[in-house]
Amino acid sequence: MNYIAVILGFLVLPALSTPLDLTYKVQDDWAYCEIHRKECDAIANFDDSILPTFKMQPAVTTEQWAMFITLQLADIYTTYKGLQYDCVYESNPIMGNNPSVTKMFVTKTIIMAPAIKYDLGRGNLTPRDMKQMNVLMSLVIANNYNVYQGAKAKCIKIR
Repeated sequence: MNYIAVILGFLVLPALSTPLDLTYKVQDDWAYCEIHRKECDAIANFDDSILPTFKMQPAVTTEQWAMFITLQLADIYTTYKGLQYDCVYESNPIMGNNPSVTKMFVTKTIIMAPAIKYDLGRGNLTPRDMKQMNVLMSLVIANNYNVYQGAKAKCIKIR
């Protein structure tokens, strides 16, 4: 083992003791393409069709996120208010006929959070998509409110 270290020492030490030339040869920028014609031609004729295209789109605004969250909470509230009457039941089969506020909140969160996170990660969620979701939720809330008003007028309050 000692012999190997001595032999390697004699082979490696002279290579390490040789000074390295670390000088940088400065070339004039204006003459680069004259000196390196092949590289410049390759850059000039570069085919960028193999590169992916990126579509820039505006991000969902803070106001849209605030509206989205507010509408989700309003949906839970109006559903809860309607379910206080004996003639009203939840039509979403995932929730059951008479879900609690906690169950509605947890179910919405468990279903929607991963879907939204996935769309955000892939860049699929646009302001237009968020506007459409908010309009749809507004219609759902309006329907809930109409059901609640009808139940208030015609049904018996059980809670």
